[in-house]
Amino acid sequence: MKKSKAKTRAVGNADKPPQKRLTGARKARRGSPSPKMASRSKAFAEAMKKAKSYANDPERLRALFKEAAKKAQSIPKDPFKETWAYFQAMLRLIRAYYRRDYRDVTMSTLVLIIAAIIYVLNPFDLIPDAIPVVGWLDDATVLAFAVRRTRQTLDDFMAWETTAL
Repeated sequence: MKKSKAKTRAVGNADKPPQKRLTGARKARRGSPSPKMASRSKAFAEAMKKAKSYANDPERLRALFKEAAKKAQSIPKDPFKETWAYFQAMLRLIRAYYRRDYRDVTMSTLVLIIAAIIYVLNPFDLIPDAIPVVGWLDDATVLAFAVRRTRQTLDDFMAWETTAL
């Protein structure tokens, strides 16, 4: 007669599902915020709300661009290594937009780009930037999320830049 291989749980854990083992990639990401967590955070929701008011105000966009360009000089590049070129493109797109040089961007895409910039500028977001090493991980995660959502627009903008010069 064959014995049943039914899984048993300890009495104290009867209501908890069994925990999954983390694989190599999941272990590496365990310490950093997930894109869902960062993009659904209260800080990102606030950035989205602010971004809507910036989108139609060239002076506010200009001020945001200047602040972000200045801060970009002191941001550690390592957490942003895969998205740094797109971060720079986002800044240039904002500048071109407020100058009315480039307008081939939907309002929803522009708002998402502005929100990502606002989030990166906010030192007190999901993980405060002052915390060594991990302080910039949520910013990099939000930026990567925004790049994934706006990549085609950013690529089109960068192509436009090469022909507009």
